[in-house]
Amino acid sequence: MSDTATTVFDVRGMTCGGCAKRIRTAIETDLGDGTEVVVDHKAGRVTVTAPGGVDAESVQAAVERTGYEFAGTAA
Repeated sequence: MSDTATTVFDVRGMTCGGCAKRIRTAIETDLGDGTEVVVDHKAGRVTVTAPGGVDAESVQAAVERTGYEFAGTAA
């Protein structure tokens, strides 16, 4: 069984569930099988769990491609 890692990111500009769905789909597509993405558009948080670790640069690219502002790892 491979180790999984979870990272929480701040994303600005999300206003609705549709925003959340676009971001979730983009990240899951880029990071591949086994990736779980939970988006809370009200809090502006994206939680990504992936086998073998989460590549922040890939998450950033997916978020920015969908038109939202990637604000880094949540504090």
